[in-house]
Amino acid sequence: MMVNFKRYGDYLLYQVLQELCYRELSKIKADFYVPVPTSPEHLAQRQFDTISAIYGDLVPLSNILLKGPGYGAQGEKTRADRLSSQQSFTVAKKTASNLNKHKVLLLDDIYTTGRTLYHARDALLSVFPQAQITSFTICR
Repeated sequence: MMVNFKRYGDYLLYQVLQELCYRELSKIKADFYVPVPTSPEHLAQRQFDTISAIYGDLVPLSNILLKGPGYGAQGEKTRADRLSSQQSFTVAKKTASNLNKHKVLLLDDIYTTGRTLYHARDALLSVFPQAQITSFTICR
């Protein structure tokens, strides 16, 4: 299902993925729900943001992370390449919210090595060192 959704752009599968997430995600309370952003290349290729499509109707999203171009897809990397990947996220300069001392839930779709979530967490902590950050993914 994830291959059809992400690689082949079968957008309507977001409804199935939302249904899979709804019950568990509703049990988790956070002050900010931060989607892990997709690369500009993937966004241009797919024409939709997979993470926002899945979670956007379930929780209020705070789009404060940015992903730079040229980092490639995690799904196309080997485990070793993923684990050695460089930081690809930054925090938007015009972030209206202060996340310090707040509960932040990072939202992603697939957890493989955890590298993407670690990078996202580290980017947020570099700006908001007192944030309480956890994560939610659909599958591992």
